[in-house]
This record gives sequence, structure tokens and C-alpha cells, in this order.
Amino acid sequence: MSPDSMWHRWQLTAVLAALSRPLQTPPSPAAATDAPPASATDREGFPVLLGGAPARQVDETTCGSAVLVMLAATGDPVLAEWLETGRAPQGTVPPEIPHDSLAGLDAAGRFAAAQRQVKHRTGHRALGPLPWPASLGTPPWTAAREARFPGVRYRVRPFDDAADDARTVLALVVASTHRGHPVPLFTGGDLRGGLAHAVPRHVVLAVPPPPGAGEPEVLNLYEPGRGEVYRVPVSALLGRTTPHPALGGWTHVTVALLPVPA
Repeated sequence: MSPDSMWHRWQLTAVLAALSRPLQTPPSPAAATDAPPASATDREGFPVLLGGAPARQVDETTCGSAVLVMLAATGDPVLAEWLETGRAPQGTVPPEIPHDSLAGLDAAGRFAAAQRQVKHRTGHRALGPLPWPASLGTPPWTAAREARFPGVRYRVRPFDDAADDARTVLALVVASTHRGHPVPLFTGGDLRGGLAHAVPRHVVLAVPPPPGAGEPEVLNLYEPGRGEVYRVPVSALLGRTTPHPALGGWTHVTVALLPVPA
């Protein structure tokens, strides 16, 4: 078995397999249609495929859902196999898989169905007994509630990339990924774009690096709008003033969901 096929096993899903591919392709249009345009100096990412289909969010409100599906699949071989092959799970069905009949769905359809399932779960009882408005995507507190990875739970950590502790928080994110724990990150703009830009608007996923390729000052970010993974220096996420494609075309990381022991 080749090193590449060893890397692309069920316990290491396509999010991570994409990082082992040396080739880059031009970025596709982002699904997050309300994001500001990226600058001309932004670098390209590495494509992420699930069952041969681009691993993109299904609409402009499911970036958080796509991230939570990929997070769960990275640690759940049953979910990962279903996303890749469509093979029906035996025994307990992962919560990201809908209970409705899914026969005949292709890879893109399975990923879309899982996103809609997670979108429903994160919207349920998000405001006390009330649901979260579907048009507003995924709030950080229910994302933390639904985030699923073996041995950890997730807690919300607001983030200011100009604060004194910003580098420390990003170091925690890097350390988590080096331990094999993906970390969801919410992104957004700032008050210069108005209040609507200053709140969390998009979600990306810091994923573990390939074996032997971890760098102490670099994050590997899966961006679901483009369905690509970017290698981003930690320094590039501090004190930002311009958008970055790894952040979904937004300027800042605004919230981190940090893993803690379960």
C-alpha cells in the first residue's frame, strides 16, 4: 500500500488527505456569497474531496454545518466511510446522518444531507427553548454543543487578533491540531464594515497536519466555501487589516472553539 493510500484511511478523512497532495488547483468561487472580496495577493489552497466530490458547504448558511460534519468525520470512521462510499452504517448511526432514506445519493448529496442534518441540530433550542433563525447560520454556542470528536468537548473562546493574548490563543489552536484535535474557528470583519460585519459570519476548521509535517507557527485551515485547505502562518492571523481566502474572504478570526478533555 502506497504512503498516500495509507494516509487516506477512514480514521484520517479527506480533510487530512488533502494536505498530503502536493498539487494546487485554482480556487473555485466561494459559497459564502456575502463575504467581501479577497485581495489579489492571497494564495491558493489545496482541494478537499469526499468520494471524489468537492467538500463544499451546500449554501451560504451551512459553513458551520460543513465544518462540524468534517470535524466529526475526522474522528468517526463510520461517518467518514458513509460520506466517502455511501455504505450504510451497521449499529449506531452517527448523529450527522439523517434518518430519512438516503438511497441513491452521490457523494455531494451525502455531504449536503449531513450538513442539513447538523444545521437542524445546531438551530434547535439555540435561544433557550427557541430555535436559531436559519438565515443566520450557526451560532458559536450551539456549534460547541454539537461539536463531536473522541475524548474532548469544545468550549467557546472569543478572539481578538490585536489583543495581548492573541498569539497565545493561536498557539493553543496549533497545539490542539498537533495532538490530532481539529478546531473550529469563526471569522468575520470589523466595525469599519458596519455592525453586521463585526459579528461572526463564517466558520473554518483548523485541521491536524500530515504526519511529520507539523510546523509550530503554521495552521492548516479547511475553508468550506471553496472546499480547500490553506497553510497559513500564525503571524498572518494577528492584527489583520485585509481579507484572507482561508477565512472565507473575511478579515479576522473572531471565535475559537477550543477542545478540552471530556
